[in-house]
Amino acid sequence: MRSNKELFILLAILCLGLFLRIYDLGGESMWLDESVSLRLAHKGLSAIIKNRAANIHPPFYFLLLHYWVALLGDSEFVSRFLSVLFGVASMFMIYKVGSLFFDKEVGLLSSLLLATSRFHIQYSQEARAYALMALLTLLSIYFFKRLFEERNPWDSIGYILSTVLLAYTHVFGLFIPIVENLYFFTLFLFPREDTKLPIKRWFLLQFSFLLLFAPWIPVLFNQVFRFQGGFRREVPSMEMLFSTFGRFAGSEGLVVLLMALAFLSLVGWKKGKGGGDGKGLSKFPEGPRQRVIFTDMKDIYLLLLWLFIPIILPFLISKFSAPIYKYRCVIGASLALYLLAAKGIRSLAFAPAKLIAAGTITAFSLMAVWGYYGEVQKEQWREAASYMDSNAKPEDLILFNAGYSQRPFNYYSKRPDLIKQSFPSGIIKSDRKAMEELSSLTKGYDRIWLILSHSHDYRGLSVEALGRIYRLAHQRDFKGIRIYLFEGSGGSKSQLPSKRAIESDGKQEPPDL
Repeated sequence: MRSNKELFILLAILCLGLFLRIYDLGGESMWLDESVSLRLAHKGLSAIIKNRAANIHPPFYFLLLHYWVALLGDSEFVSRFLSVLFGVASMFMIYKVGSLFFDKEVGLLSSLLLATSRFHIQYSQEARAYALMALLTLLSIYFFKRLFEERNPWDSIGYILSTVLLAYTHVFGLFIPIVENLYFFTLFLFPREDTKLPIKRWFLLQFSFLLLFAPWIPVLFNQVFRFQGGFRREVPSMEMLFSTFGRFAGSEGLVVLLMALAFLSLVGWKKGKGGGDGKGLSKFPEGPRQRVIFTDMKDIYLLLLWLFIPIILPFLISKFSAPIYKYRCVIGASLALYLLAAKGIRSLAFAPAKLIAAGTITAFSLMAVWGYYGEVQKEQWREAASYMDSNAKPEDLILFNAGYSQRPFNYYSKRPDLIKQSFPSGIIKSDRKAMEELSSLTKGYDRIWLILSHSHDYRGLSVEALGRIYRLAHQRDFKGIRIYLFEGSGGSKSQLPSKRAIESDGKQEPPDL
C-alpha cells in the first residue's frame, strides 16, 4: 500500500509538471535562438554538425530536433514540445536520484520542487537544449552514484552514454564530469569501506568518455581560442553570481527558504533521549523523543560540488577569459539545490512541519509560475511580422540592424514582396565610409523600415544615420524589437554625424532592448 501511495503521488506530480509545461506552450513567438534551432533542424545532418563546429554549442540537441520536426512539423507548440518531454523526464529522474541518495520521500519532494520550478518551466517551453541538458545531467549523476553502490556493467554503460551525450549537448555539460572527478578523488584520498569503485575502473570509464568525445575536442579548442577575443557578453558581477540562485528559486522569498532548507540538509533527527554519541549536537534544544545529529556528509558533499562547481568555474572563466556566463547555461546546478532543499524538508522532525514547508514552497512556486505566464517573456516576432505585413507596401526596403534577426522575422512574415537587407555594420562602429554604403543601399526607395533587435547600437547611430537621408514617420515597439518607418526621397548622400553630435542630441532616445 505504501508503494502504491508513492506511485500515485509521483504520477500526480508528473501530471502537474506536464500541465504547467504545456500550458500556453505556443502562445508566444519564437525568439531569435529558437529560430536558429529550427533553421538548423531543417538542414541535413552534416550541415548541422558543420554549423555547430563553427558556432558554440555542440550538435546533439539539434540532431534530435531535426528528426522531431521532420516527423511532426515546426509549429511553436510542436517544436517546443520536445523540450517538454525532456522536462517531464527530468522530474522522474530527479525522483530516482533523490531516492538513490536518500530515500523516496526526498525523491518525491525534489520532483515536486522541479515540477513547479518557474526556471525549469521556462526552459521546458523553449526549442533549445537546456531541458535536455538538465535531463542528461541527472542521468549522469544517477549512474555515477550507482557506480559506488554495486558493480553492474549496465551502470557503466549508462554513465558513459549519458555523460558523453551531455558533453555533446552543451559545452557547460563538461563541468559535470569535473564535479564527478573531484568527488571520486576526494573519496580516493579518504577511502571508505562502502566504496566499491576501484580506481582502475574509474580511469577506464574516463578514458572511454574521452575517446567518445575525442572527435569534438579539436572543435572545442578552436571555439575557445576563437571566442576568447570576440565575445560581446557582459562580464558577470558578484551580484549576477548571487542572483543565479534567485533564478533557480523563482523569487527572492523562495531563494531564502530554499537555501535555509538546504542548510538543514546537513542535519537529521534521531529518536531517543538527550546525550551525544560524537555526532550529535548534545546542547541543541531537543524534544523529549528527538535529538539532532549530523547526516552522512558523503552524499551532501557530492550535491554541494554539483551545486557550486558548474557555477563558480564559468564565473571565473568569465572574469579572466571570455565572458561565457549565462543563467540558463548553469541550469544543471539548480537540480542539486532542489535535492538539498528536499533533504532539508525531510530532515524536519515533525510531519506537520514537513507539510508546511513543502506546501509553502509549492504555493510560492506556483505564484512565480503564474507571474511567468502573465508576462511576455520572448521577443514578439509574430506580432512584429504581422504589423509589417499589414503596413508595408510592395517593394518597401526593410533594414535589420542585426542581419540574423531576419530568421525569426522570416518564420512569421508572409510577404515575399518585401526587400530585406542587413544594415551596414560600420554605422554602428562610427565608420564614416559606411554612410556611402547606406546611401547606395537605400537609393531609389521612398519608404525604409528599420528593425532594431539584439542591438549594440545603444546610441541610436543607425536611426540617426537614416534620419539624415529620410524623415522619421513612425515608430512602433514590441518586446525586444523596435520598428522605425522612414519616408521621403532617397538618394541624397550625407555625412555620418559625429559622436559628439549624437550624444548631445537629447531628442534621440537609444533603443532599449
